[in-house]
Amino acid sequence: MALARFFERVFRAAGRALVVSRETLETALGSQVVAVQCGAACAAEGNARWIAELLVNLLVRLYPRLAIASELPDVREHLIGIAKSINPAVDVEDATGATVTVVVGSEESSHPNTIYARADGWVARVLFQPSRSPLGPANPYAAAAAAALAAAEVFRRVFRDRLPTQQEPREVSLSLLDFSEEAGAEEPLGPADVGQVVMAGLGAVGNGALWAMGRHASLTGEVWLVDHETVELSNLQRYVLAADSDERAAKVDLADAALRHTGLRRYLCRETLESFAERFREGFTLPTVCVSVDNVPSRRAVQALLPRLVLNGWTGDMSLGASWHEFDREAACLSCLYHPNGPRPSQTDMVAEALGLDPERAGKLWINAEAPEPEELVQMEKHLGLKPGDLSGWRGKPLGDIYTGVICGSVRLDVQGLGRVEVVPLAHQSVLAGALMAAELVKRSTPSLGARSQHQVLTVWEDVLRRPPPAGRWLRDRSREPGCICGDKVYQEVYQRKWRTVATPGDMAPR
Repeated sequence: MALARFFERVFRAAGRALVVSRETLETALGSQVVAVQCGAACAAEGNARWIAELLVNLLVRLYPRLAIASELPDVREHLIGIAKSINPAVDVEDATGATVTVVVGSEESSHPNTIYARADGWVARVLFQPSRSPLGPANPYAAAAAAALAAAEVFRRVFRDRLPTQQEPREVSLSLLDFSEEAGAEEPLGPADVGQVVMAGLGAVGNGALWAMGRHASLTGEVWLVDHETVELSNLQRYVLAADSDERAAKVDLADAALRHTGLRRYLCRETLESFAERFREGFTLPTVCVSVDNVPSRRAVQALLPRLVLNGWTGDMSLGASWHEFDREAACLSCLYHPNGPRPSQTDMVAEALGLDPERAGKLWINAEAPEPEELVQMEKHLGLKPGDLSGWRGKPLGDIYTGVICGSVRLDVQGLGRVEVVPLAHQSVLAGALMAAELVKRSTPSLGARSQHQVLTVWEDVLRRPPPAGRWLRDRSREPGCICGDKVYQEVYQRKWRTVATPGDMAPR
C-alpha cells in the first residue's frame, strides 16, 4: 500500500470523525479499493470530464488504492496521470476488487456498491441508480459540487462501520442556483462579469472556488489574488490545485495558473490581507471580496473594510458552508457570523495558553514579530507533550509563525498537550465550500441570476463526514447580531457614501 507523503495530515482530518488511531486508519485504508468508472461523455470537455477529474483529485488525497476504468484509453491515462501527480506512489488497480464504485458519464455498473455522479446545468447529483436523461448543460460549479458530494458519499460507505452516527444513504439533487432540487437544470451557464473581486485567502476553500472558476471560460472581470503563503507538504491533503511537485510554490502562482483560461485579469498580491488593505490610503474601494482565510479576526476585518458585497466560504468542525452579505441589507453581515458573545480572551492570551508561555512575554513576541529564545522552544515542547527537538526547526521564526504552524496544523506533529485530535477538513469538505462560494459570486454579480437565487444569507451542511447532505435544509436566515458594526449608524453612512461614487484604484499593476 502506497500512503501519500502527507498521510499524517490525512489522519488528522479523518481520525476525529472515525475515532481511530493512526495505525487503525492505515489498516482500514489498505483494505479499500475505490473505483472511478468513466463513460464516453468523459472524453469531451464538460460536466462528466470535470467531475471525473476532480473526483480522482479528491479520492487520491485520502485513498492509497484506486481503480480507474474506462473503455477510452486516453481518458483512463489522463485520470491516472492526475492521481500520480498528487500521490506518485498510489496503487492503480483492477476495478474487479473495488469496495465502492463511482460512475461518471452515463455508464452503468454491475458492482453492488455503486454511486452515479453527474451535473445538469446548476444541479449537482449523486444517484444510486443510472439516469436515462440526457446530460444537462455544462456548469463547473455544479460539477465541482457533484464531485465533492460523491466523494463524501464514498467516505461514508467505506467507513460506515466506523462512524459513530449511522444514517441511511440519501440520493442528492442540489441546485446551486437556489438550493431546491431542480432549478436551472436545463440552463446553460452564460458569460459572467464579476467586476472587481478580491480573493482573500487561497487555501483549501479558495482552491475549490478557483478550480470551478477556472473552467468558466466566459468569466470576466478583475481579480486580486491575495495570500502571502507557500504550499506546505501538509496542504497537499486538501489543496486541489496543488500536485506533489508544487510543495513550496506560492499560492498566488497556483491561483494564477488556475484562472489562465478565463477572461479574468489577474493581480497577484503575495502578502497578507491586512498588508493588501493598507494600500488603499483613502479607503478601500474594491467592491467585492471573496474571503476564505483561516482566522476570525481577518474575516471581521474584511467586513470592516465595507466592500459592497462579501462572499464567505468556510469549513468548521466537520461542517461547511458559504454565505453572502450586503452591508445595508436587513440581514447578518459577515462580522455578525463571527461576533463575540461575552468576554473572550485576546489573541495573545490564546497564544500564551496554547504554547505554555507567560502571557506578557507572548504578547511582546507577538506584537513585535519576534522569535522565542531556544529555551522557550524547549518550554513549548514540554507543554505540548512533544519530543525534545521537535520544534528545533522553528528557531529564529516569529511566534506568530510557530502558533499558526503548530497549533493551526501546518506541521506534522502529534500535539498531545492539546488533549484532542486536530480538526482538519477533508478535501471534499473544502472543495464543496469553495464551489458554493464561487457560485454565489457568479450569481450575485449577475442580476438575472441573483433575482432567482435564495434570499437567505447562509448555506450550511453540518456533520459533513458522518451524515448525508441536509435534504431541503441547506439554507439559514440570519438576523443582525446586536452590537455588530452593521447596526452602527456611522458605518452605515460611510457604506452608503462610499458606493454612490467609487474611484477605480490605479496603484496595482495587473499580471
